[in-house]
Amino acid sequence: MSKGTKGSIIMEGKQKLNQFGDFTDVSNMTVDDWDYRWSLDQTKFHMPIVHPMLKKHIQKLTLGRNRQTVFVPLCGKSLDMKWLLEEGHEVVGNECVDSACKQFFEENKIPYTTEKLGDVDGVLYKATDGKSIKIYRCDCFDLTSKLCGKFDCIWDRGGFVALPVKDRKRYANVMKSLMKPDCRYMLDCFLVDNEAFAGPPFNCTTKDVSKCFDQYCGIQKIDIHDAFTKWQESWGIKSFVEEVYMLKPK
Repeated sequence: MSKGTKGSIIMEGKQKLNQFGDFTDVSNMTVDDWDYRWSLDQTKFHMPIVHPMLKKHIQKLTLGRNRQTVFVPLCGKSLDMKWLLEEGHEVVGNECVDSACKQFFEENKIPYTTEKLGDVDGVLYKATDGKSIKIYRCDCFDLTSKLCGKFDCIWDRGGFVALPVKDRKRYANVMKSLMKPDCRYMLDCFLVDNEAFAGPPFNCTTKDVSKCFDQYCGIQKIDIHDAFTKWQESWGIKSFVEEVYMLKPK
């Protein structure tokens, strides 16, 4: 074994390309690792458009209701948040990297303030022009309903599948604690060969979703899409399938 970027381990003879284009072990990425990738502008995962699945299924997510509180975990600088805001909803994001939060507000020309989160190691980014949007910059595992409230809707556009697989159940526990009794949670997942590709994202089947959420939620698969592009081909894989689930508290 040898040391990789940021002290990660590379298994000699078993190297697998990750989505950042190198062979660093990404199976247990930390907050610091994500901060490092943002510092290198290795953010090809950022979509320059509003996520098609969000637009397609927004009525299922909000039940056609106006002024819903929508939570976007591990949001990066997603344009989904601006679109949800323009659709008339209140938007709350969570992100672990300061530069991602700053880029969201600055690139969308939304004036903002920052304040420390007190007991939690983090910062609250909040619009100052009357727009109902804010981002909690902290470790997602530090989130509580006391800190950020509970939500009508959750749009998980890849957070669940970006985390180390060992942390999925813990993450599910946090998400459940933030759901109102009638919350709808739209979860975007992928079927990907992690024997050939290091990730993230990490493979997630219906069984994997059920293992983490079935205790709390009813689970329905609402969409499936062949998401294979030239980028995924460059990872050394032959297929990449997107699956979307709708979760509702039991």
